[in-house]
Amino acid sequence: MNLNLLSDGTDLKERVKLVLQLKEDLKALPKDASDEQAKKILGNLVEPLLPLSKCPDFIVNRGHYFGTDMLKEEPGLSDTDKRALIEFLKTL
Repeated sequence: MNLNLLSDGTDLKERVKLVLQLKEDLKALPKDASDEQAKKILGNLVEPLLPLSKCPDFIVNRGHYFGTDMLKEEPGLSDTDKRALIEFLKTL
């Protein structure tokens, strides 16, 4: 999450409004809220919070993309490089 309130050009008033809404919604949650209760109460914050997220992947523990062709910024490793990396990691 980007905590710098002015870093992406979003209006500061909108950020403050979002923080106040988040605070209000969190207060409205029962102490032992179920997942369904939390979704109902906090669901209105999903859209405004998504642009603040720096995480491109919302599935927890999916793994990583190192060495694959799934990252646009880096080419994947060849099979030979993958085997060499595995052998190197075995030495650690």
